[in-house]
Amino acid sequence: TAQANAGLAKMLPPLLDEIRALVGERRVTIVFDRGGWSPQLFKTIVARGFDILTYRKAWKGRVAKRLFREHTAKIDGKDVAYTLADQGIRLLKGKLRLRQITRLMDNGHQTPIVTSRRDLAAVDVAFRMFERWRQENFFKYLREEYALDALLEHAVEKDDALRDVPNPR
Repeated sequence: TAQANAGLAKMLPPLLDEIRALVGERRVTIVFDRGGWSPQLFKTIVARGFDILTYRKAWKGRVAKRLFREHTAKIDGKDVAYTLADQGIRLLKGKLRLRQITRLMDNGHQTPIVTSRRDLAAVDVAFRMFERWRQENFFKYLREEYALDALLEHAVEKDDALRDVPNPR
């Protein structure tokens, strides 16, 4: 739990030490939706020994069709197939090198995924990103069935009227 804040990019870095203390030297990948897009945050996370996996936000580019290949695998007992292009990208004027896996849909739509994981096959990266809804459903279930978000206390805090909040429209 935390007070209302300016966003994930400011809240996550102080938690990285706590996360490392909990998991030890195990490899940890932090998965974001587009709302967590921040190359500066990614640089901090990677420099602290963690990996990232997210969609690329507001990307206007297109990957040439000739760079896409069919990738198949059996993951978690499920046959998966994606048409993917795998390439390196540079952010922050070349200071941050990451990997972009772009999925091509039958209708021509391209969905770019950005990660620091170079050890995984492109199909594994795509599967982890597109199947993350399983974790989202798990937490939704915990909230609904086990009151995961139940109040810890009945105190009331005044909100900061000057705090920026996203407009849902």
